[in-house]
Amino acid sequence: MAEFIHLKNFGFLQTKLPTNLFIKLKEECQNVKGAKEMSGLSGKGVPKHVYIKKYFPELKDYILHCVDEYDKNFKYTETLKFLNKDAPFFVAPPWVNIQKRYDFLPIHHHEGILSYNIWIQIPYDIKKELEGGEGVRKGRNRPGGAAQLQFIYPMAHGTLGSHIFNLSKLDEGKLIMFPSLFVHALYPFYTTTNVRLSIAGNILLEVK
Repeated sequence: MAEFIHLKNFGFLQTKLPTNLFIKLKEECQNVKGAKEMSGLSGKGVPKHVYIKKYFPELKDYILHCVDEYDKNFKYTETLKFLNKDAPFFVAPPWVNIQKRYDFLPIHHHEGILSYNIWIQIPYDIKKELEGGEGVRKGRNRPGGAAQLQFIYPMAHGTLGSHIFNLSKLDEGKLIMFPSLFVHALYPFYTTTNVRLSIAGNILLEVK
């Protein structure tokens, strides 16, 4: 009888924000002003970024709760052996990504220990995006993975594996949390001129 041995790896926490917090964050995201280029990803076709300020304290409390839940399940911080004493988690100021039609986020990773994304406004029908609906160029120029969030990781035999989130309106209000060094990319959408809004942020260790 065969025995199967699965290699250990870390995964994702996925949860739904409390309704009241989601409503507040959506209001702030829809009214942000003063977009700034604030990362190495800035450039043509890359979404603008604006820091979340008004409801950051409430979001911070919820993020720390999610960090505790992530750690209970994956025991992730136990593997981090680069400090000589315990250090508390520090929730860095989060930002909203204001993504227009054709905008994208290239392959990248975050700083810190853990990172998260929160989907605030998804303006398209994911089926139309994936099937090449109205507004998507046909033929060889048709984009693969339209509107998707893709995580890329090395497999044991040397090739690359991936985990894909097909982002739809059903994901509004959802949060995913993952180790900050998980490499990922966010592909453009094509079938609407409305904006996609998401919040991203990092959790670091605070050394006092």
